[in-house]
Amino acid sequence: MQKYSRSLRRAGLLLALIALIISACSDGVTGGAETQPTAPPRDAVRVLFTYGSEKDAWVKAVTQTFNASNTRLASGKLVQIEPVPVGSLEGGMDIVEGRTQPALWSPASRLVLPIINEENLNKNGRPLIDEAECKDLVISPTVIMMWRPMAEALGYPEQQVGWADLLKLAISPNGWADYGKPQWGRFRFGHTHPDFSNSGLQAVVAIAYAGAGKQRGLTPEDIAKPEVQDFMRQIESSIAHYGRSTGFFGNAMGQRGTAYLSAAVVYENVVIEQNSDVQKRNRLEFPVVAIYPKEGTFLTDHPACIPDAPYMTAELREAADLYRKFLLQEAQQRRALEFGFRPADPTIPLTAPFLPENGVDPRQPQTTLAVPSAATIRAIRDLWGQSKRPVNLTMVFDVSGSMRERNRMENARTGAAAFVDQLGDTDRLTLIAFNDSQTLIFDNLQVGPNRERMKRDILSLIPGSGTALFDSIAFAIERQQDRLSRDAINAIVVLTDGEDTNSTRFRDASALMERFGMNAESPVDISIFTIGYDLDEAGLRPLRIIAERGRGAFYEGKADNIRQVYLDLSTFF
Repeated sequence: MQKYSRSLRRAGLLLALIALIISACSDGVTGGAETQPTAPPRDAVRVLFTYGSEKDAWVKAVTQTFNASNTRLASGKLVQIEPVPVGSLEGGMDIVEGRTQPALWSPASRLVLPIINEENLNKNGRPLIDEAECKDLVISPTVIMMWRPMAEALGYPEQQVGWADLLKLAISPNGWADYGKPQWGRFRFGHTHPDFSNSGLQAVVAIAYAGAGKQRGLTPEDIAKPEVQDFMRQIESSIAHYGRSTGFFGNAMGQRGTAYLSAAVVYENVVIEQNSDVQKRNRLEFPVVAIYPKEGTFLTDHPACIPDAPYMTAELREAADLYRKFLLQEAQQRRALEFGFRPADPTIPLTAPFLPENGVDPRQPQTTLAVPSAATIRAIRDLWGQSKRPVNLTMVFDVSGSMRERNRMENARTGAAAFVDQLGDTDRLTLIAFNDSQTLIFDNLQVGPNRERMKRDILSLIPGSGTALFDSIAFAIERQQDRLSRDAINAIVVLTDGEDTNSTRFRDASALMERFGMNAESPVDISIFTIGYDLDEAGLRPLRIIAERGRGAFYEGKADNIRQVYLDLSTFF
């Protein structure tokens, strides 16, 4: 468990960032206005409720109703809920490590419960929660979101589609040409990072189940079988990049179209959102549909658990139980439908938006997968770590004179060095520093034996001169194009704090990406991730364009959070 535990504890360091990115990358379907919580009265029993961010919109809406309801304990004390969205794994580890003290915790899935219980047993001598006592709040199957024409090419909806079909596409050198659609290029796939995201963990466990030909009873011995390992490796070979949020993948596919990804693992509510929200539906290149893998999938069941922790008092337990019962009442369960979630109450019928025109099938999934043991999940995570695509990465780092201001350089150097710590030993890294010209600091080095040298070089960067942003990105792309690898995630991470003042080849982001932007027929991709560091909107706009058209992601960084931004970027790799 040591390797997986380190990954979870590393993820726990990102708690402050999670709150930052939830608003941009929430997995829930938008519905209703969100208001800022008011401070509870002094005599109130304050219940901290931490929960998987996927259901954030629903939780915020119904909690507002609860807090206005004047609900009181038997003693007469008022109960007030403080809802805080966090990642499922991070939220559990935060309790284990004593960073937070929620009276109620609801990860996205029961899949994480045995992991967190084992962690707490090892650290604190007992399980954190009683799994049988947890109550499921809402349901959302984990699905493969795919463009409808692509799903139809695989036989949808007449035939069930599954992981085996994706594997055929992943290993074929012809890609979609095998299905009579050469214009779609090769198969591009995405799922979130299993060390940071419940959906990513579900994805790799489901892949292992499919490789073993099982729906339950998966064991570490199964994971050691060559056919299971080959299945995992071959599916992972089609990954464009990883990520933290299914909401990110849903929105990015909607904005960027078929040239970005063919399919991604998301929750069912993300598919509903893309098809039912008028603004999002109008930007879709084609409708998207939910593929419920024929080999089986997980029901993301959002269990609500009262921790067995020393800080819990009788009042907190009573208050947490009152709130949980409120969430399970019919009114709140029916309201979950508005946000694309299936009620946990099976007596409530699935009405709109669970409609075929929204790409979902309320009769599915026909086969669900059982939660394996913690030992099996650990073995799967280790297999994924061995199977995931390595990274061929170039960092493009602004060292212009303006980086001297407000501790920008110091904080950015520290963040970039922390980013290097998250890379794998077999990843390869190039560092290009730029101002009004480009300086190659080190080139295509393997991270493992050079990690400390890389960090020293980053920490010794000195600012000065102007900013040739667009020409420097072009320089990085052209160098990386000379050594693209079909077996790696090819990516560029750009940090800048200023608008371009010195480029001569490319005067704006549109011209740059017209030359280097994504192409569906390209056999190998380069994903470009951008960080706008302490910039106004005019300076941020071109970086958004570059990331969107470069199959990457954009982040806005400040001096006080740039380290966390770099750490979050590591989840894409």
